[in-house]
Amino acid sequence: MQLSSAQMFHHRWCAALAAGNVAAVRDLFHPDAVQVSSATGQVLSGVEQIAGALEQLIGVAGPIATSGVESFVDLGDAFCVESVQSTAYAQAFCYDVFVIDGGRIRFHATGSISPRALAPLPQPSGPTQGQDLYRRYWAATSAQDPNGLAAVFGPDLRFSNVGNVVYGRNEVIGAVQRFWGSGMGSALKTVSRFVETPQALCVEATADVGGRGGRLDLAYYEVWMLRQGQVSHLIRGLITPRPAELKQIMQKAADTNMRTLQDFTQATMLRNAMQVRW
Repeated sequence: MQLSSAQMFHHRWCAALAAGNVAAVRDLFHPDAVQVSSATGQVLSGVEQIAGALEQLIGVAGPIATSGVESFVDLGDAFCVESVQSTAYAQAFCYDVFVIDGGRIRFHATGSISPRALAPLPQPSGPTQGQDLYRRYWAATSAQDPNGLAAVFGPDLRFSNVGNVVYGRNEVIGAVQRFWGSGMGSALKTVSRFVETPQALCVEATADVGGRGGRLDLAYYEVWMLRQGQVSHLIRGLITPRPAELKQIMQKAADTNMRTLQDFTQATMLRNAMQVRW
């Protein structure tokens, strides 16, 4: 089996955590790395802070084992992993987003898909640059305004939407316009996590998504990397329903719509036949 450089890097990460080897994990980080926890809102800056926090965690909970990798999305200079992580005391289904610079982690965001926190984190006081960018994104999305999205997205945007990767601002906006053109749309309902650093946003939220055939609430996570006031990377994954569950829901809706269409067609044919007999 041939592994990509991102997969090999992740294997090194998992092996170091499983061995409780803080020094090996430390060597994987850029000296100026930033680590964000969406679950706690904690932001650690610099490799010394990150290694110190990990040493404390392993000292209390022991080594961290990774298993059950459900999703691995490679964007070249970044990757996103959804996996089960366990210590001697707890187990969680987590997401991790890594941005790599010169072979080392420049940015790391982590959060929990399951179990979920009982209460949302308090929102930061604002307005901040990140909050303004996020509001502009949703204003453009709600208005179905491609020019508004173009002002938010950087020209070399790397976008992963539940594992579907698209490169380039124009290509991403084209895909969004096709989504709108099919009669679909989305509206932001709630934000339960919003953690901001100068170079990134980590968000967990719920949106109402759908069209004429029905609508559905989707809870999701997003990690935005920022460059010169625009989004350079947007990585999105589902919290609930999970992708397999969403596929089943969509298939059931499609089957229902097909049965409705068949019933309508049969009724129309019967009515036309009756009109002919008259």
